[in-house]
Amino acid sequence: MAKQYLQRTWVSPKLTPGKSSIHGDGVFAKKQIIRGEKLMVFGGALISKEQVLSGSYRSRSIWIVSPNHYLALPNSNTKESLDEDLNHSCDANAWLIDEVTLVAKRDIAPGEEITLDQGTWNFEDNAYTDNKEPCSCGTKTCRKILTENDWEIPSIQEKYKGHFHPIVEGLISKR
Repeated sequence: MAKQYLQRTWVSPKLTPGKSSIHGDGVFAKKQIIRGEKLMVFGGALISKEQVLSGSYRSRSIWIVSPNHYLALPNSNTKESLDEDLNHSCDANAWLIDEVTLVAKRDIAPGEEITLDQGTWNFEDNAYTDNKEPCSCGTKTCRKILTENDWEIPSIQEKYKGHFHPIVEGLISKR
């Protein structure tokens, strides 16, 4: 795989960790963020699907970049990057512009939690995700249960058009 990735996730200095009402820890805006502003560029060691399944990497740091390659951080006792605290929301305020770059979907106020909809990147052949997971985002559009097939929902495709992980974009275009 010729493409180069960052060894660690780059995080905007406008982001900070905090306690989340969605799930445990979260990522929050500490300053005003404007629509389209870069929030994170995911990074880590480039590993294979087999290495993901070995359990040697921090599960919350694993990010798919191609069908057989992932970025991840090795297991350790310390949290190494804010991307591990990025939570899902069914009404996310951030989205992807490529396989590793997260930007603001809309203006984000200081104190607001940064969220990404799992439906934009999670799919059936993704080696490290569960098939069904309860959602606790609490938004009006909450799907209650998250699945690896949420990207197939027409309203999700319409809402995030052009901002899915490239693998998911490919799956959508084949339909």
